[in-house]
Amino acid sequence: MQNLRSMILENGLQVLALESHTAPVATFWVWYRVGSRNELPGFTGISHWVEHMLFKGTPAHPKGTLTRYVDRLGGRWNAFTWKDYTAYHEVLPAEHLQVAIRLEADRMANTIFDPSEVESERTVIIAEREGSENYPAYLLREDVDAAAHKIHPYRIPVIGWKDDLRAITRDDLFRHYRTYYHPGNAIAVAVGAFDAGGVLEMIREAFEGVPPGSPPPPVRAREPEQEGERRVTLQRPGGATSYLHLAYHMPQASHPDVAALLVIDGILSGFKSVVPFDQGGGGRSSRLYRALVETSLASDVSSSVIPSLDPTLFRIMATARAGANVAAIEERTLQELERLAREPVPGNELAKVKKQAKAQFVFAQDGVFRTAMALGAFAIVDGVDAFLALLERIDQVDADEVMTAAGAYFTALRRTTGWYLPMPGGITAASVQAAYHPGVFHYEARARAQAPAVPIAPETVTRTQLHNGLTLLTREQRGTGMVAVHGYLKAGAMFDGERSGLSRFTSALLQRGTQTRTSQEIAETLEAMGATLAFASSMETVAVGLRMLREDARTALDILGDVLIRPSFPREEVEKVRGELLTGLRITAQDTRVMAERTARRLMYPQGHPYARMAEGDEASVQAIGRDDLAAFHEQHLRPDAAILAVVGDLSAAEILEMMSQIFSGWRRGAPWSPPPLPPVLRLTAPQRGEVRLPGKTQSDIALGAPGLTRRDPAYYDAMIANLIVGQIGMMGRLGDSVRERQGMAYYAYSDLRAGLLAGPWWVRAGVNPQNEARAIESILEELRGFQRTGPTGEELSDARNFLIGSLALRLETNAGIAQTLADIELYDLGLDYLVRFPEIVRGRTPEGIIEAARRFPLDGYTVAIAGPPPAP
Repeated sequence: MQNLRSMILENGLQVLALESHTAPVATFWVWYRVGSRNELPGFTGISHWVEHMLFKGTPAHPKGTLTRYVDRLGGRWNAFTWKDYTAYHEVLPAEHLQVAIRLEADRMANTIFDPSEVESERTVIIAEREGSENYPAYLLREDVDAAAHKIHPYRIPVIGWKDDLRAITRDDLFRHYRTYYHPGNAIAVAVGAFDAGGVLEMIREAFEGVPPGSPPPPVRAREPEQEGERRVTLQRPGGATSYLHLAYHMPQASHPDVAALLVIDGILSGFKSVVPFDQGGGGRSSRLYRALVETSLASDVSSSVIPSLDPTLFRIMATARAGANVAAIEERTLQELERLAREPVPGNELAKVKKQAKAQFVFAQDGVFRTAMALGAFAIVDGVDAFLALLERIDQVDADEVMTAAGAYFTALRRTTGWYLPMPGGITAASVQAAYHPGVFHYEARARAQAPAVPIAPETVTRTQLHNGLTLLTREQRGTGMVAVHGYLKAGAMFDGERSGLSRFTSALLQRGTQTRTSQEIAETLEAMGATLAFASSMETVAVGLRMLREDARTALDILGDVLIRPSFPREEVEKVRGELLTGLRITAQDTRVMAERTARRLMYPQGHPYARMAEGDEASVQAIGRDDLAAFHEQHLRPDAAILAVVGDLSAAEILEMMSQIFSGWRRGAPWSPPPLPPVLRLTAPQRGEVRLPGKTQSDIALGAPGLTRRDPAYYDAMIANLIVGQIGMMGRLGDSVRERQGMAYYAYSDLRAGLLAGPWWVRAGVNPQNEARAIESILEELRGFQRTGPTGEELSDARNFLIGSLALRLETNAGIAQTLADIELYDLGLDYLVRFPEIVRGRTPEGIIEAARRFPLDGYTVAIAGPPPAP
């Protein structure tokens, strides 16, 4: 950060540029000081709607070319709207950064607000709103925000109220755009592998001709002091469990007490990322976890502080464990807050949170995207200098400041308490924070993407196989101050057999106690270092992810070895995890996306096939799994000869190999690994349909597809390109262009090819208004039929090739990204020269081969599953 350069143009644009040469990648952001904070009743959601309109084109870059411009260079772009700001960003190979700079300068001043596009986008945004309404925790947050703020526009949801979305006009949108989109109300941020002086000059040339604009109207509303607790109870049909949402008024980002409140947030649920919305947290050694999850009152709990321009809310959110006493959840949470105001935080606990903060600042700089996001957000709400000084401010917080802040802010007078209490027959799932686009938006470059220099090649990676069969891959990335591990054990749910959910249950218990450490000792040691360790069981593998500071690598790797080799499956922990898994299953049983997928799998694959079910299992099976089942699964399947670990970071290959050999040499290998026996998957002779109707829904989710192919299938690359063109590239490919862009029926519509060790589903997913189910399905089939008849156009195939080749560098932007790519290469036996060969593999695909692969999607024998509300009477 000491190399950060800045300037202010004559038209008022503030510019930040930071060189980062760890990967041949750069990112460019433009942040506007406008969000729901700048909205009035009757116009709620207008900032987010304007954000959508900036993807509709300019005279220089019409909509038809806009969606291809960045794609052809292997880049990605997107945007999001929050309460204080709207941000637009591109990430692409560094040599093409000027493309992003010129694009953003163009659409700052010249975006077209075509009336027909406004109307099409109206239905898309209402669909996005209705998708959020399927989640009670989101609706509870809206109610809590509205109750906590009588006057201030932080009471307004970013997505807006539905009646306002129906009434806002094209002229309203254009006026909002002209009011807030100009250089004097924006900050440009560039981070990447470039010369900062040259990039500053590029930005000057692109933006200096944009008129400065008039100062936007100030937000004058000031929330009056709250003088008593406010309570909100949300009750909707159905739901699987209850949610608690506590909100306390806290000051704006520039206030001196914010550093102490960030420390308190870390004490309560682990210090979060300094990158907004990249929150993480939920540390198992934290106070709220111990008070609520360890005692089986909640299945999940977190606290949240998002620094803001104006006084905002300190939040605590808990998901009740099924059958738990909800009054006890609230009582225990309040006791923990009162304890903070009454008792000094022990020195070791305060030191743990400060170490977590240090680690999060290092992790935030792992990759250009996250660095730029943190810089831009803090520049808006508090200033760049404040962000650069934040870690020092946190380090100076002492126990007295924590007690003082807790006593001042966590009072009943400042509290709004919200509960969602389920009623029979409804909905439930996780909350979302900001209005993000789920796909990636792209647009046209005349230049062809060049194959970038990538850091993965036989001469840059050390591959070692230990005597017990464990495969290690190492790559040195000096100067990052951190180490990332990504790995796989070929021990996923495909080995569950009759005990559905067994792999996931086993992986969830790996950190819950070993022969030498208790569950809390593992959590305390990792979190005292600021390290993060996670396991995720999918259908084919158990994935491993570990991040730590360089100085803590040996200790963190010791714990990784301990939990993989010597888990003890304590009976008390087994029951805690069982309760958490059962609560999760009851929640997802009311989630339309999950239920559409469950139904499609059951119809698509024969009974006994792993892909006929979900990796999470089902309630009856999880309820029946015993401790001996878990220990036996670990012994049989979590073995070194079925394991891959990739280690990337600020250590030499020799250092990593020495440590890993010492730690993992005692891990005993088993019999030779082989995939499970599979029943034959027969092609359907006619389409099949399944429906799940859940009262209380506002949106239907569709899954339409068939069994696909494996990663080793000779047709994989042709099918991958077909899938990319049909339902991924740009605004979700041809499907998105038809279902979302032209017809405005859905917020999302995309295709997904799950080709792995086994042949997973190849399907199309979409979320639509229930009245549009039939029309959306027919539109999807029409696009698939058309592609199978004529294949890609020359332009589509060129775009797809260039995107795949150019985007190689983006996958390798971070240490974790490099580690995951290495592990993927090993998992599918692609060879360490794979990325060197990849451009020619892609360029070798022909239209004929792509059509042939696309026709493996059987339009005469597909499955369609719908989960949504019952038909209207």
